[in-house]
Amino acid sequence: MQSSSYSLKTPSTVQFKTTFFKFVSLVFHPLFVPTMVFAFFVYLSPSLFFGITEKTYSWWLIVLAYSTITFPLLTVFLLWRLKFIESMQMHGTKERYGPLISSMLFYFWVFWLFHKQFNAPLLIQSFLFGVFLTSVCVFMATIFFKISMHSAAWGGVICIAMLSAFQHIDYAVFALVVVIGIAGLVGSARLFLQAHTPKQLYSGYIVGFLAQGLAYFVLSLLLK
Repeated sequence: MQSSSYSLKTPSTVQFKTTFFKFVSLVFHPLFVPTMVFAFFVYLSPSLFFGITEKTYSWWLIVLAYSTITFPLLTVFLLWRLKFIESMQMHGTKERYGPLISSMLFYFWVFWLFHKQFNAPLLIQSFLFGVFLTSVCVFMATIFFKISMHSAAWGGVICIAMLSAFQHIDYAVFALVVVIGIAGLVGSARLFLQAHTPKQLYSGYIVGFLAQGLAYFVLSLLLK
């Protein structure tokens, strides 16, 4: 029994888990979440874009990916190179302020673009508005403690998957099951890597979920 217990804690096993969970944290990073969700709608639930040409909503995907990945990533890189933050991982709470403020601006611009110029479907608009609200709430929470941005992002995805299921969007129920699994995996990764405490992790899930729910409720009233 002792040898079996020891084998589970060997350095090679710990190294493998560390590498795996770092990979999970990178692949499912909040930076990529808006593009992942939009790509799901484009490729698996194109009926959501009824009346919109495939060329148009495919172009929307490119615009969204460029705006929500390139711009925030470039901002973090510049802040790092200019020595405003110590690393691009932003381990310190205060290091998050600049990137979060810039992200709020980028996310609001993207929402406004899809709302005013593109006149995207309600679910898309509410999701992007929810992403903006999540970034605002995460910034406010960061003033007091190091809330998990990973769990906030995936808490929001769980909410949008539930809303999609209620609206009978194609593959939404399947997506909800997958998303819950990913959210749990991401949470386990952040805990294993000691990037967050359980309180910080669960706070993120709640903030992301409620922000997306509020966004849908507000836009549903405004766009009636």
